[in-house]
Amino acid sequence: MCGDNFYDRLSAYYDIMQDEMDPSHLSGICLDLIAKHLSAPGDGSGGRKLLCDLGCGNGRVTSLFAKKDFDLIGVDSSPEMLNTARENDPEILWICQDITKLDLFGSCDIFLCLLDTINHLTEKEDLKGLFLSVSKFLNVGGVFIFDAATRKHFEETLADQVFFEDYDDFTLLWENRYDPEERFNEAFLTLFEKEDDGRYIRSDGVITERFYEKEDFVKAAAQAGLTFKEDREDGERIFMVFKKETL
Repeated sequence: MCGDNFYDRLSAYYDIMQDEMDPSHLSGICLDLIAKHLSAPGDGSGGRKLLCDLGCGNGRVTSLFAKKDFDLIGVDSSPEMLNTARENDPEILWICQDITKLDLFGSCDIFLCLLDTINHLTEKEDLKGLFLSVSKFLNVGGVFIFDAATRKHFEETLADQVFFEDYDDFTLLWENRYDPEERFNEAFLTLFEKEDDGRYIRSDGVITERFYEKEDFVKAAAQAGLTFKEDREDGERIFMVFKKETL
């Protein structure tokens, strides 16, 4: 289901909030893993590889792959994020869908799911649904690559801290709470948006994430018929690669 999403409120400021994120670094890791593990022949136009970015947001990372000769699809549940993506790159197919219940027009060679989008799936049934959806639309020889936040990210970097960001057009307050036993992280956000007359409009939202062990992903993938191939960890996040080797 699309809409009713606090990320819609954040869409106009998302790039500013993510200014420490290097899209080229993320895409570089993915390109390296794709080159190493992909064996699908290519389902895009002219035999190009067809790549689908799940939880693509405003398409900032997705668009980088257009320069690498991929046909591209971006999927997200936030209409406002997708509107920004379309304005920035109208040549890409942007689709508003729940990534755990994909309904695509055909199969893809590569699925990506970046910036700990997968941690926002807080129910194990949704995690299972994601892997089943990917497997359903992934070509044989295709790969599913995602990153997930590590235990260190939740327990040390976020923990029970308060964050504050103040910019010319908005201010964001973030009170974080992490429960290590339940492995749930809640970010209580308060956004103040500056109006033309100098007033500020307040919006409140909660974004919930869940920490998953690597074995949780491997199990869900195996149930969907995907084979674990490789992982790479950098402290804050772990990249994992799964492949569809048979029908």
